[in-house]
Amino acid sequence: MTLERDIRTIVNMDENFEPEELTELRILRGASAIVFATKSKSAGDKVVQSANRGKEVLKRFKPDKTTDERIEILNESLGHMFDALIENRKQIGNLVGVALSSALISERSNKEMKKLLSKTRR
Repeated sequence: MTLERDIRTIVNMDENFEPEELTELRILRGASAIVFATKSKSAGDKVVQSANRGKEVLKRFKPDKTTDERIEILNESLGHMFDALIENRKQIGNLVGVALSSALISERSNKEMKKLLSKTRR
């Protein structure tokens, strides 16, 4: 899965770089967070679309319909509901990517701040 590969890439970035390279890594991690956030928003939009499609299908459910017609309507509506659940799972995965990217940026910044503070105290 590409999300897992992307997360592994972000986590495995070596931290023993020159200051310019550290800045580039921070930018890459920040960009990763933006990409994951965009994917999360897109998946969330698809959740809403699928749920709305399912609701529209259910509006065709009328008392004068036959049992077979009612089952077909429910079947179609359930299909949209499961599509929404799948997109919801994708959204959650992308939010994990955002959180991880943010945590890695923060963790690296904390290390740099501690180094700077230890240098100023000497």
